[in-house]
Amino acid sequence: MQGAVTKKYKIMLAAGIHVRTALTIAKLVGRFKSNVFIKKGENEAGTDSSLGILALGIEEGDEIEIRIEGPDSAALADCFDKLVNDNFGE
Repeated sequence: MQGAVTKKYKIMLAAGIHVRTALTIAKLVGRFKSNVFIKKGENEAGTDSSLGILALGIEEGDEIEIRIEGPDSAALADCFDKLVNDNFGE
C-alpha cells in the first residue's frame, strides 16, 4: 500500500449524510486514484458507491472515520478536510 491516511470527523449537517452529500463525496473521490473507506461504528463502506455511503446511516453528531489508501492519499485527505469544513457545500 502506497500512502495511507486515517482521519476522524464529527458530522455537523442537520440532515446527516444524505443523497446529495453522498454524491458529492463520490464525485470528489472519483477525481483521485486513491481508495476511500468510511467507517461508522463497526460498519464500513467504500466510496465508489453513494448507496454504500448512505447505508451507513450517518446522522448529525455521528463520528466517522475516513481511511484513504493510495498514491494521492495526502492530497485527497486535504480536499476531504475542506469538504467537511465547508459542510459538504450545503
